[in-house]
Amino acid sequence: MTERTQCRAGFSAIEGREAKARKILTVLDEAGHPLIATHRVLDVGTGSGQIAAVLGEYAQVVSTDRVDQRIQGQTLPFVVADSALPFPDASFDLVISNHVIEHTGDPKQHLCEIRRLLSPGGLAYLATPNRRWPWEFHTRLPVLHYLPAALFNRLAMHLQRSDEPLYLLSLPGLEQLCGTAFHVASWHQRIVRQPARYWLRVPHWARCVLATLPVWITEITRGWQPTLIVLLYPR
Repeated sequence: MTERTQCRAGFSAIEGREAKARKILTVLDEAGHPLIATHRVLDVGTGSGQIAAVLGEYAQVVSTDRVDQRIQGQTLPFVVADSALPFPDASFDLVISNHVIEHTGDPKQHLCEIRRLLSPGGLAYLATPNRRWPWEFHTRLPVLHYLPAALFNRLAMHLQRSDEPLYLLSLPGLEQLCGTAFHVASWHQRIVRQPARYWLRVPHWARCVLATLPVWITEITRGWQPTLIVLLYPR
């Protein structure tokens, strides 16, 4: 449920990005916030541009990244930007941060920028690997990410499993960073129960097993599931 770190300045993973866009649309629909043509959307860390291209079929989409590596969505507005996003306050009805926050170097600033850019009544979709999950997807190393971040990053780069620091968050850590700025509504536990509904490819046997899980199990384990997928509502 996440992509591996890319050896370049921007985020350029390609595989599964269109499915991720469809997943985002499904989450928004079920949350009662379907995209409409007048919505202003910002896709942060757009990478290959595939998510922005799909969302651009439904709304007015602007995308940003450190470098332009788009293979789709080239006709959409694009701005080169790093941590500080060059847009006025309250510019967007929806901000997409899909596996970006762990690469920013300053997760709190990333969240502050998202909050600043959201219009009244807007919301953000954020996905990031869960630090509590024992397998680290970027480096493909088990449990080492449980170490303090500075030590984990030194080891990962020494082992040539990563070319940049990673700042992984747990669900409580994300909620703490959001503080009074956002209400955090987690969706990954719903996706675990019905992965195909959210455009995730899993074996048929796994779908059958997951469908039989009681809701209370997926709820109490939501802090330990592989990927955090949340909607952020400004307070």
